[in-house]
Amino acid sequence: MKITHKIEKLQQHLAHVWHAEPIEHSVNASTRALLKDAGDWDAPVGVEPNKPTIALAIGIPDSISLPKSALSAAANRVFNKPGEGAFTYGFGLGYNKLRLQLAENYSHERGFAVTEDWFQLCNGSSGAIDLICRTLIDPGDVILAESPTYMGTLRNFKALNADVESIGMDSDGMFVDQLPRRIETLLQQGRRIKFIYTISNFHNPTGATLSLERKIRLLEIAAQYKIIILDDDAYGALRFDDTPLPTLSGLSKGHGVITVGTFSKILATGLRIGWIHCHPDLLAAFDKMRFAMGLNQFMVRVISDYIDSGAMSDHARKVRLIYKTKMNTLADALETYCADYLCFTRPLGGFYIWITLKKGLDAQAVWRTAAEEGVSLTRGTNFFSDRRDDNPHLRLAFSWTDQGQLIEAAKRLALACERVLQGDAA
Repeated sequence: MKITHKIEKLQQHLAHVWHAEPIEHSVNASTRALLKDAGDWDAPVGVEPNKPTIALAIGIPDSISLPKSALSAAANRVFNKPGEGAFTYGFGLGYNKLRLQLAENYSHERGFAVTEDWFQLCNGSSGAIDLICRTLIDPGDVILAESPTYMGTLRNFKALNADVESIGMDSDGMFVDQLPRRIETLLQQGRRIKFIYTISNFHNPTGATLSLERKIRLLEIAAQYKIIILDDDAYGALRFDDTPLPTLSGLSKGHGVITVGTFSKILATGLRIGWIHCHPDLLAAFDKMRFAMGLNQFMVRVISDYIDSGAMSDHARKVRLIYKTKMNTLADALETYCADYLCFTRPLGGFYIWITLKKGLDAQAVWRTAAEEGVSLTRGTNFFSDRRDDNPHLRLAFSWTDQGQLIEAAKRLALACERVLQGDAA
């Protein structure tokens, strides 16, 4: 009883000590800044949907098309192979066979021969970007990035105390001709520019694709100032036709360009297998900074076996058609029901339609009112480093939602816009 009483007293004391200590006192300065941010994926506070929600806020693969049976068969084959390779730590650049398969694909699609030594396997493309940032960025370094851009990567940059310099964009991608003047100004200020970040194909959130002319110009400018390009190619395999687009890595033959990719968008987000692709000399630096005990060795072998079976090519063609059909279904519905309230450009691939609101509509009000009408969207402000969106935007993700719900979602969005105009915002 005596020791029990002592433990109870200790627990009460610990509860008092630690609950009285604000979390801000325990974390570093970067985290304290991020704690103040609103959640990028949170639903509107205080808004209750008046009908079941149609989700246009999440960019994940179509659930019906997930190749569960083929992946299950691959998993069984891996599980039953002799040896323990799938159940141990994995060091170095990652599972060699999967890197060889990536090298074969890149060599075929990008027009120059690479080997497995050009690839580092990572925990999704987000893990790849995190590893690149931890390797290259010192506090105060400058990153030149499209504006808007993916909010998750912005958080990664901020967590390392990098300064993001925003470059505007349109439906043809980044305004690359704005780069020289901005670079010259930063250099005159004694700033160190670490890399140029771009999502060059099927951009998140805008869906834009950097034109061939701008890709070439970007490579010229980056070479002139000896600034690395970081190309986030998470959506590159999701083009709506079968013709591969020119890529920054292909146009440069890998000189001065780091590309990250992932199986998350073409297969399933939960697999968490991605990669870094760049010249082996630079890749060696990332390997030195990888402190984890390797990836999920079982899963990299499952994906490799799945590719070996020939299923990946058929699956890729299937989902490209699914996403093209969904995009056109949503775009047609937006033009039918929402033309008075918004405008947009149809993307050439990927998961997203980026809408610009008209008639002075406030994006925050439309976002909240749409949530009440039962359709979830993502605010444009989330994708800007300073949280300022001068032209009100919303991002619509069509990939996961059932095609039959996309027309209803457009109708609900139109109703939300009209409510806001009539002074009846949520």
